[in-house]
Amino acid sequence: MMQKLQIERDAEYLKIKIPETMRFPVRVYYGSNHSENIIGSHYLEFSEKGWQTFKDPEPGARLYFKAFSDSDTFIGAERRLPLEHLYNCRDLGGYSTADGHLTKWGLVFRSDALHQLDSEEQKYIERLEIKRIIDFRSPQEIAKDPNQPISMSETVNFNPHADVAQQASTQSVSKKDEEKIAQLEEMVRTEAGKEQLRKNRNVMIEQMKQLVLGENAVKAYQQFFSTLVEDDAAPLIFHCQGGKDRTGWAAAIYLGALGVSKEQIYQDYLLTDKMNAPRNAKRMAIYKKYTDNEDVLAFLASLQLTKKDYLDGAYQAVEKNYGTMKEYLTLGLGVKESQLERLHKLYLY
Repeated sequence: MMQKLQIERDAEYLKIKIPETMRFPVRVYYGSNHSENIIGSHYLEFSEKGWQTFKDPEPGARLYFKAFSDSDTFIGAERRLPLEHLYNCRDLGGYSTADGHLTKWGLVFRSDALHQLDSEEQKYIERLEIKRIIDFRSPQEIAKDPNQPISMSETVNFNPHADVAQQASTQSVSKKDEEKIAQLEEMVRTEAGKEQLRKNRNVMIEQMKQLVLGENAVKAYQQFFSTLVEDDAAPLIFHCQGGKDRTGWAAAIYLGALGVSKEQIYQDYLLTDKMNAPRNAKRMAIYKKYTDNEDVLAFLASLQLTKKDYLDGAYQAVEKNYGTMKEYLTLGLGVKESQLERLHKLYLY
């Protein structure tokens, strides 16, 4: 059986968790090819269980690691890509399914926008052999922050028209934002205005529901799913601006369709809060230059956070209108059984 091998980064060092079932000495093979059928000639040897630290053997390359026990094969990689100008680019491999499979590493990446990549980071992503980039942003967002080009890849744009998510993910404060802050400050001058703003903190929950039910969102996620099962679509990256809500629901669709548990889908969704924390802190520091009103700042912070309640909103819309994720896929998005079977064949070990 294929099992996840846990890999984490600490600056120029990597950490690996040696499974309890391994015999010593343990050989862990590594290489830049993500295929489970490839065993590289390079390996590391360990003589203890648990977390072990070692210097990255190939800095600048994305490595995949593989080890064997008597009954299982372990495969893994870093979850987050170690790129300074991408806060939230993550590999969706290594999630277990209800029927004992594991999502493949190196094929599907969720991300924030690629507009700030430097030349070395562009080369890093190009070495992943990305074939398709799926951009969930609006034309206005794309015009403002166009992605850096990634050679040998094709970009497609599926816009779910998520206005609140678009507002939440923008990375700079514009004149329009300054005006909005001024309007919010005016609003909270009255108790009624303060109460309304507190209620408005739930606006992201409603936005997530619309990502399930909205006509434009349904069309965008239909196109997303169809792309996943096309010939030669992967490796692929899908992203919005901050890689939070539009991308978060796309990841939930992908993982849910593969049979990954809701618990793991929530874990993946909530990782965004950790990944985006440095970006959000910068943005809030800018906001604080324009206002010190706690109610206004709390509202603005709520738009940037990744909270369980937000994903709850999407799942509530699924359950109320369709029943299950499977029924949402088939009835809401029109996914065929043959497409689900193909998805499993392409993206599960």
